[in-house]
Amino acid sequence: MAIALLSHEVSGLTLGKPSLAWLAASASVRVALIALKQNVCISEISVWDCAPGAVDHQKKNDFSEHSPCRTCRCVGKICLQMIICYLATDDSLSNLSAALNAPITALLENNATIHVQHIDPGASLLEALVAIGRGAQNLVVQITDSLEKHGHSLRSNISLHKRLLTRKVLSQNGRKVLSQNAHHGLNYCWLTHEDLLRFLLGHINVFSPLPLMSIKELGIIDSDVVIVGIDEETSSNLEAIKFACSNQTAVAVVDKSKSINGSFQLLSEISRATFQSCDETAAVALASCSVGSFLAYVQDWRSTPHMLMESMSEKLARMSVSSNLREQNLDVVQLLHDLEISSDDEFGVVSPTGPHEVLHRHTFAQFHGIAHAIVGRSHSDPLCCRPSSSMIAVLMQALAHRELYVWVTNEEDNTLAGIVTLEAILKVLLDGLDLT
Repeated sequence: MAIALLSHEVSGLTLGKPSLAWLAASASVRVALIALKQNVCISEISVWDCAPGAVDHQKKNDFSEHSPCRTCRCVGKICLQMIICYLATDDSLSNLSAALNAPITALLENNATIHVQHIDPGASLLEALVAIGRGAQNLVVQITDSLEKHGHSLRSNISLHKRLLTRKVLSQNGRKVLSQNAHHGLNYCWLTHEDLLRFLLGHINVFSPLPLMSIKELGIIDSDVVIVGIDEETSSNLEAIKFACSNQTAVAVVDKSKSINGSFQLLSEISRATFQSCDETAAVALASCSVGSFLAYVQDWRSTPHMLMESMSEKLARMSVSSNLREQNLDVVQLLHDLEISSDDEFGVVSPTGPHEVLHRHTFAQFHGIAHAIVGRSHSDPLCCRPSSSMIAVLMQALAHRELYVWVTNEEDNTLAGIVTLEAILKVLLDGLDLT
C-alpha cells in the first residue's frame, strides 16, 4: 500500500495550481517591492536566472539534473519580510536609493538554490518527499499540456486572476514588473510541504499508528527556537529574524523579566505574516524600535503615534548609519512612503480598521505600555498546541490556518516548550513507512 501510494506522480498534485509569479534575477529590489505590494494575494515571488540560448533547451521538457534546461532555472524566492529586513540594515538605510536599485539576488542567501529545486512532472511522490527531506522548501514543477487540459475547469478563476494581475502589475513607466506568463511557452508551479501533506492526509491510515501518537512521543518538538525579549531592540535581533524567515519559521516574543523556572510564556511572534500587513516603512521601525513597539507599529502602521515617530527619529540619529542622518531621518521615511503604489486618497487618511485617535493622545511612555497590551491581545495570536497533542491534531491545526509550524506550550505553566514544523511531520511520516 505504501509503495503504491508513493508511486503517484507529482503531476497529479499540480492540478488546478496557478502558474508561478516570477521575476528575472536581474530585476531590482524596487521592482520586487512594487510587485509584492500590488498583489497582496501573492506572498512569495520566484526568481529565475535564464542564460542566453535557454529558449531552445527549455522546449525539450527534460528536467533531469543533467538536462540542458539547467540554463534556465528558478534560483530562489523572495517575500516582503526579506525585503524589509534588507532595507533595515545599516548599509541600506545609509543609501536607500542604492539598496532599492540593487538586483534581487542581493536578497538571496548562498543556500537559496537548495530551498528551491526543480523536479520532473513525472517524478514519483517518493522522489518529491526525498527532495523535501534534503532541505527543499519548494519544488518547481512544469505544468504540462495534459495537465492544462485536465485542469482547465479548475483554473477558470485563476485565469481571471492572472488577467487582473497582468493588467495591474505595472512599473511607473508602464512596463510590467511581474509576470505569470510562461518562460518561452512553458508554465511552472511549485509544490510545498503543505501540498504534500494535504495529499497524504487522504491516505493517513497508511501511516497508522503514527498519526494518533503525541508529538512528544514522536520526538518532533524542536526546543531550539529563536527567542527575543519584548523590550529588546529589534535591530539587534535582525539576523535572528532573517534566519527564521529562511527556515520558514518565526521568532518567539517573550517577556524575559517574567521567567518561570527558566522558561518564558509566549506573547507573540515575528513571522512572515507579521510583515504582510504593512509596507516598506516598517524597515525604519525595524531598525529603531523595541520588539514590542515594532509589533505595535506593524499592526497600526497607517496611524503611527507622533511620539513613536519621534522616538524612531532619535534612535536613528544615534545609529552609526551616517553622520547627518539626524537631519535626514524624515527624508528616509518620506522616501519609503514615496514608493507606495497606492495614494492616501485610495485608502483614506484613516486606518482601514477604524479611527485610532486614542493612540495619538498618549506619551511615548504610555505608548510603550500600549505596545505590551497590543502584543498580548493580537488578533492573530500564534498557533499553539501541547506536547500531548496528537500529530494528526497538530497537522490539521497547521493546515487549517495555512501555517508551516505550530508553537508548543507546556500544560502546567503555559511556558514555551518548542516548535513543530510541517517539515518535521513529513520526515516522521516518511521514516515510518514500510517500503518493503
